Amino acid sequence: MKLLKPLPPFRPGEGAGQVPSLRVTALALVGSWLCVAVAESVFGDLDETTSIAAIAEGSGRLTAGGLIALGAAALLGLALAGLGPIMRGSVAGRIGWALLVPAVPCSGAFAMFHLILVETGASGLNQTAMEEFVVERFQGPGLWAVPVTYYVFLGMLSMLLVLIALVRRGVTSPLAPVLFAAGVVGDNVVTGGVLEVASVCVMALGAAVAAYGLWRGGGETSAGPLLAGGAEVTAA
Repeated sequence: MKLLKPLPPFRPGEGAGQVPSLRVTALALVGSWLCVAVAESVFGDLDETTSIAAIAEGSGRLTAGGLIALGAAALLGLALAGLGPIMRGSVAGRIGWALLVPAVPCSGAFAMFHLILVETGASGLNQTAMEEFVVERFQGPGLWAVPVTYYVFLGMLSMLLVLIALVRRGVTSPLAPVLFAAGVVGDNVVTGGVLEVASVCVMALGAAVAAYGLWRGGGETSAGPLLAGGAEVTAA
């Protein structure tokens, strides 16, 4: 498949002086997806409940998870800034990167969904009216769902394209997109429970594999294998 065809290796010199550096990019990438996994484990099934009593009881978890998810959005934005130069050598990578840019504010909207959900369980509100709001509006169709849907579906697909581009440029192992894709499939097949959290953790593991490749690339010298590979391609 053309999508998996190798490209000229990314040379560490290409990232010289870039802001953020490759190593900061690596930390931001793995940090973002670790935050996603932690937030998902903190939320549990609370983001799917229609019980105002359960929301009120779990308000602390929803708040903590929402704030962690906001951190994931910020770190993803930082990682994207560093990944941009690497994507220049891949059409699929550039497409994935461009689609992932809107996913940053959309992931922030995903976090805010949970933080606003906390407010529906606030004391003094009409519980019956709030439950009706959650069922008919907050978990039903509406424009508010556009950014959340974008993040959950297109955001994951675009991240997969970016990971594939990193493989094609010799930055990371094919294990990165394989693990991430397996996690995405699991997350969409399994709804709720430990298995859903495990699926998100597998996605985070795929991001960690890619981050390791970026970290190593950030520490390469002129004698490093990536640079040598790039020199061979240039000479050819």
